[in-house]
Amino acid sequence: MQKRCLLQNGLNRVLASGSMGLSFLELDILVLNPGEKYQEKLEDKEGVLTILSGRTRLEIAGLPAKTLGLRPNVFSGRPEGAYLGSGTSFSVAADTALEAALFRSPVSQTMPSYFIEEKKVSPEKRGGLNFSRSVTDLVGIKSPAVRLIVGETIGEAGNWSSYPPHKHDRDQLPEESLLEEVYLFRFRPENGFGLMRIYTEDGSVDQPILIRHNDLVSIPRGYHPVAAAAGYEIYYLWALAGPKREMRVYEDPAHKWISKK
Repeated sequence: MQKRCLLQNGLNRVLASGSMGLSFLELDILVLNPGEKYQEKLEDKEGVLTILSGRTRLEIAGLPAKTLGLRPNVFSGRPEGAYLGSGTSFSVAADTALEAALFRSPVSQTMPSYFIEEKKVSPEKRGGLNFSRSVTDLVGIKSPAVRLIVGETIGEAGNWSSYPPHKHDRDQLPEESLLEEVYLFRFRPENGFGLMRIYTEDGSVDQPILIRHNDLVSIPRGYHPVAAAAGYEIYYLWALAGPKREMRVYEDPAHKWISKK
């Protein structure tokens, strides 16, 4: 499912609990002016806060406050943020104009909260030829969390990403894990566009999607490759969550040969 996110100042609830075909993921986008503040206590949910642009003083109960945020936009620099355990109280105070994304997922366990600083994240080049992209894990599969796996992908203009097509909609370990996913898209320049295809092997789902700046796409199941139009860089913030925190993707057998070439 697809949604255009028309962001306003304050808290924007772009993915509510149980919406867009998802059970384990929620997403809010914070848009704050300099000097404005947002605070919350997570109840029976964990969270991952990603600073999209701007600088903030982030306070998390039980930890020394930190000033985070080094980039003017998602295409310019590494992300910073925090993992927020269930029951955590936190506040976000904007030093500059600020955009931040807050993923949540329902949990019954509590993990300690921690900050995610630029020096702790490492962009990784994946793919090749005309499907190369840069992927940065904020809370990767090896990072402490109960459900959430969160990161960013930046694709070069005209390139494919999430490619060769893969999926993760079956609880069939060790071959494949069951994880729902969501993508929040940005383009540079902002009037850019791209294409996405969500499909299943049996043909019961085969959906082409025109994607634009600030579009949100949910992926309950199916393969989900993405392509950026020539001349436009593509960015997407992604999060995965499911009944088990295992990351095993299954590539479409019809196109798997491409990654081996």
